[in-house]
Amino acid sequence: MNRILVFSWFYPPVNSSEGLVTYKLIKASGYSYDVFTQKNNDLWSYGKEDYLPAPDNVNSIYAKAETIDEWWKEGVEYFKKNADKYDVIMTRSMPPESHKIGLEIKKIKPEIKWLASFGDPIANNPYTLMFVSFESPHSRKNCRNILGVFSPKRIIRNILFHLKTLASTKKTLKKEEDLQNSIFAVCDRIIFNSDNQKEYMFNSFNGDCNGKAFVLNHSFDPLLFPEKKKPNKVKTMSYVGHLDNIRTPKLLLEALSELAEEDKELASKFHLDFYGDLSDYDKLFIMNNELCDIVSVRKPVSYLDSLKIMKNSDWLLHVDGNITQITPKNIFFAAKLADYIGAKNPIFGITMQNGVSADIMNRLGSVCVSYSKSEIKNYLWLIIYKGYTVTTNEEYRFEFSNKAVADKFDGVVRSLTGKED
Repeated sequence: MNRILVFSWFYPPVNSSEGLVTYKLIKASGYSYDVFTQKNNDLWSYGKEDYLPAPDNVNSIYAKAETIDEWWKEGVEYFKKNADKYDVIMTRSMPPESHKIGLEIKKIKPEIKWLASFGDPIANNPYTLMFVSFESPHSRKNCRNILGVFSPKRIIRNILFHLKTLASTKKTLKKEEDLQNSIFAVCDRIIFNSDNQKEYMFNSFNGDCNGKAFVLNHSFDPLLFPEKKKPNKVKTMSYVGHLDNIRTPKLLLEALSELAEEDKELASKFHLDFYGDLSDYDKLFIMNNELCDIVSVRKPVSYLDSLKIMKNSDWLLHVDGNITQITPKNIFFAAKLADYIGAKNPIFGITMQNGVSADIMNRLGSVCVSYSKSEIKNYLWLIIYKGYTVTTNEEYRFEFSNKAVADKFDGVVRSLTGKED
């Protein structure tokens, strides 16, 4: 079979969640790929410090474009000139402009097979709906004020990529829904990262796409992890990534504050490290409650450095935002969680009772609690003072390896094309 053409705005050396998910998947695939991407714009990524090993089966094609709008148009032009080379394309989002390329390509070459992969919903994103569903001018003013409270990366990926002003919210949301429905209707296969995401996104679609849809886990690449160092003298817990006033460790910090009041020597027994963004509110809480000897807030790290941190921590902290006011289930599968699983260290998860993270962590054998300070405190006490740990479901853990995920993906491609790799 010919090479598969992938369109992904984010791809190494631009270091982002979506780009890394794509990299790990196709690296382990039995097919060969051309990835149409760019390396001129690392805005809303983690930078481009990492130079991950280039897979033998992947060729990167770098656009000249510096903006997303220029990039997707350049992608369409690239395909027009090279249409005979490809039988299959895969488009990765976010941003949604990647799927716009797929829609145009289907007009140019209707017989081509198109796999559309969704990291987050384009339409009705719960994080978007939490602050853009207001109608009055006064409410919209409040929406603008709330902007600083929410996760910049989540908002930027799902709003600022295609939202010019919050005043046009309703019109924009309708366009997003129309775009998402068009993609569902035209593409040949739809890739979701969880059943929860699939169920949520199909709720707003009138057509029947269940025959097109399949779920593909985010994955970890065992070859990218370093060897574990010697045991830590003080029990450590680490969080890697972005946090804000919605996706917040507030309850954990409150629980630690109470434990510190009860044990003035807590710093000699336990340390919590945050690598990445933390809200000013949470930073202030750490200082005001004199937790700086127990909790450290460190700058963001590169992807490879994050894997070293995960490998050498005693516990890994996962936190999801509480979005129960929008949806009863958490639909966001953080790619970082797959890497946590790959690190083989115990995971301490704070998430909604229902949803993808809880499903994964409960089946894996992790500590998984909801938004309860007392429950968080009890588990911390057991970990710090009683050496509590967990036993991982190794068979289930393997399902998140990039080899297992890529094998499933390759099977979908074979069934779609009727051709071997």
